[in-house]
Amino acid sequence: MDAISKVINKINRFCILIAATCLGFLAFTVTYEIVARYVFNSPSIWTTEISSYLLQFLAFFSMGYLLIEKKHVRVTFLVDRLKGLNRKLLEIFTVFLTIPYSVILIIYGFRFTENVFRVGAKSPTLLAVPLWIPYSFIMFAGILLALAAISSIITIARTDYGDEKVLEEENATGGELI
Repeated sequence: MDAISKVINKINRFCILIAATCLGFLAFTVTYEIVARYVFNSPSIWTTEISSYLLQFLAFFSMGYLLIEKKHVRVTFLVDRLKGLNRKLLEIFTVFLTIPYSVILIIYGFRFTENVFRVGAKSPTLLAVPLWIPYSFIMFAGILLALAAISSIITIARTDYGDEKVLEEENATGGELI
């Protein structure tokens, strides 16, 4: 199980590195557009579309990593009061709830991607990007999120929540288990 969890974590770490690179490109394209539009009075035709695709990639491909690292917004007033088996079961249950959401992303992401691929839909701009590319982000995000949920459940199942040291470290790091 550790090997599976490590592979899933590596995949999600790779995706977060790509997402971080997209964030850099996003900052560059927006800055470029601002300078081109307001300094040179010559707006570009591609920056708005590319920026939206970069933002979509950034949002969708970071979800799994954020789940693994417990960086999603969490309401922990109940979880923080529990110890031992009760805490472990509640943590597993809350992570498990992301799996149905992931399945919906996978199913509908695949349907949308398949549909636009079948009809050959392209963006209505001069770039004419095949829309199956950005639509596929939804499906892949669902896969990454489901894998991250499995990895998180494995990690939680192996964690001893009765150990005061584990609880202190988790609270000190904002939920991240060291």
